Amino acid sequence: MNEQLVQNIQYRRDVMRVLALFTCVGGLLFSVLNFYRDIYILSAIELGFCFYSIFLWRIIPTTPHFSTWVLFYIIPCFLVIQYALFLPQSSEAMFVWILTIPLVSYLLLGRQKGFWVSVFFIVLGLIVYHWRFIDDSNSFTLNTAISINVCFSAIMCMAIAHVYELNREKNEQRLLALAGTDKLTGLANRMKLEGGFEHYSLLSKRHNINFIFVLIDLDFFKNINDQYGHDMGDKALCYVADFLKKNIRESDLLARFGGEEFSLLMTSSDIDEAYQHINLIREKLSQHPFIRDNHSIKITMSAGLATYGIDGTSLDSLMKKADERLYMAKSNGRNCIVITDQN
Repeated sequence: MNEQLVQNIQYRRDVMRVLALFTCVGGLLFSVLNFYRDIYILSAIELGFCFYSIFLWRIIPTTPHFSTWVLFYIIPCFLVIQYALFLPQSSEAMFVWILTIPLVSYLLLGRQKGFWVSVFFIVLGLIVYHWRFIDDSNSFTLNTAISINVCFSAIMCMAIAHVYELNREKNEQRLLALAGTDKLTGLANRMKLEGGFEHYSLLSKRHNINFIFVLIDLDFFKNINDQYGHDMGDKALCYVADFLKKNIRESDLLARFGGEEFSLLMTSSDIDEAYQHINLIREKLSQHPFIRDNHSIKITMSAGLATYGIDGTSLDSLMKKADERLYMAKSNGRNCIVITDQN
């Protein structure tokens, strides 16, 4: 599948660059302020983060190790926030930065990693805050009210970030499903086929699993459109798509290749086994006509098969070989299957 859709981290790179820019400016500003407040260690750390952020700002757009660099940014950054909150010279206002932890974590790390990073650093921040600012001289009710306020505000920020990221993931998955689906038949389209091929190719290399690429064309389908109209032709295509889907294995990937052509990726199959399976589908299709509006329309199919590793290792090479054999099947009178160049 399209890499930008599958990995979709460009927006995370943009967020990371914005944060790096703010960290640079904020680090320089607070470094100067803390230097004049005689907090030299914190000042030096913040100045170091300023230069580190410039480095990150430059490499984030192109680095292939984006997730690693995100961790190298947020973990030290969150630790510095905890350290600043811990210092005797800090005020309660420092706790505001603790509330940014869920937002940053979820935006840069996603829902699962963001959740655990947020939980760890928020709990740590709450512990540091209570140790620094809960005063035994205050009344129990006052301390309780302060504690509830800071805990609830932190939990609320984390809950909002979690719900946002969860819904963003669902919307992204919905868009991916729509982008990878043929509108007419509901089958996978060319984009999803490409993604499926990449997945099967990796499985084949890692586990030595065979798979077959099948290219199917409906015989004389243009006659259906010419005789009964394109609306009937669309219904016939949907019928064939549903028929094929019901007669393949769950592990196989069926896609509409275009027009009246379909493609199929068959896993864990050798060429003979694949031929027997596709030939059985061919026979069953020819025996089950499409019936609609008092019309009984016999539909047959031709197919060409190609084997991964033997006929090619790329989708284009397998498609080319399968298409050549499909052409041979048509030349042989249609309603048949070709699996070798000698057929």
